[in-house]
Amino acid sequence: MVVIDANMLVALVSGDTRGNQVLQSFTDWLNHNVEIYAPALAKYEFANALTRLIVGGLFPIDKVEDAWNNVSLIPVEYREMANAKRVVEIALALNRQNAYDASYIALAESLGAELWTLDGPLYRSALGLGFVVNLIS
Repeated sequence: MVVIDANMLVALVSGDTRGNQVLQSFTDWLNHNVEIYAPALAKYEFANALTRLIVGGLFPIDKVEDAWNNVSLIPVEYREMANAKRVVEIALALNRQNAYDASYIALAESLGAELWTLDGPLYRSALGLGFVVNLIS
């Protein structure tokens, strides 16, 4: 089992230089029947990231629907938050003023899964707290 962050989905469709590495990870997981999870929040973070790319002139707005349709082909099981208290505890331990990153860690923790991310600060913070996390750089 793995938990992925939204950045991995964005990298697949945005032209990010790490997109090929992310695609290889998904291919390996699917070839080995690894279950892939993400918090439901990931869908909104995906849309938010595309919005930022569009505003920055780095992604065409007319490709958003195609991007979502392509990402939706990946068999990711999106989970609603099950334990708000644990998410807040992790967010505070990460010294964050929001609980977004903590939702990924909490889901991975609850499933006994590894978290995979492209987010260096999240990786370093989570690793420093003893969570199982992997960085694609």
